[in-house]
Amino acid sequence: MIHFSVSIPLLAALRYLCVFLSIIFTLSLSGCAGEKQTLIWDTFKLGVQGNDGLIDKAELNPNFRYMRVEVNGRPALMVLGYENTLVGNQHQTWYSSAKEMLQLENGRLVGTGGLDVNWTDVFLMDAPAINSPALFPNDGKENVKIGRNPKVFFFRTRSLMPQYVVNIREAVVMQGLNSAPDDVPKLLRDPAIDDNLKWVQETIVLQPNNPSVPTLRAIYAYEKDTRNIIYGQQCLSEKECLSWLAWPYPNERVTR
Repeated sequence: MIHFSVSIPLLAALRYLCVFLSIIFTLSLSGCAGEKQTLIWDTFKLGVQGNDGLIDKAELNPNFRYMRVEVNGRPALMVLGYENTLVGNQHQTWYSSAKEMLQLENGRLVGTGGLDVNWTDVFLMDAPAINSPALFPNDGKENVKIGRNPKVFFFRTRSLMPQYVVNIREAVVMQGLNSAPDDVPKLLRDPAIDDNLKWVQETIVLQPNNPSVPTLRAIYAYEKDTRNIIYGQQCLSEKECLSWLAWPYPNERVTR
């Protein structure tokens, strides 16, 4: 019997090639083919150059949805590849020019690809909505002293690649914040904008099957009036943190 063997680096290269080809295929499914190819190329250029000024001033096509993403301060522009809504859950897949992939479920990170550290096989168990009113029970009540908001818990499982740390089970605690954290984008700390935002923090409080995994933090912001989740920040490891912002923000900055 003949046995074939393939090296791990080659398998990784083939996997990323498949991701790259799927990106091209997905983005070419809808709209005019020529327009889509222009969108792909423009997005690729922005992502490869990774220049704040270019991304901030880019003329965006209003027919597509974008996110401004940063990994440890390195900026890129992502475009929405597809969106599914199943049993009330909104699942989005976003792609960048450098073959990175980001998946969100109801605003939370549930998968990445193409980064130095990636989350895979993420499962959220009974996770409350990020914009749940239960996180801010005193909103709108007069003569109530503002103190700590209540904590809400849920469970999550995930795997860490390419470190091959699999089936990490952890308890996550959510809590509403009364002010914007210091490490969020300066744009969102502008009083004119921050006044319309609610902030939520998530931290890991228990890892029964792998206590050596570091406790990680996530931050979210949603608009008070629309309740749309417009910002997220999730540390993937102690040294790798990812953030995403609906782009452009505010929406009136879209160039037409």
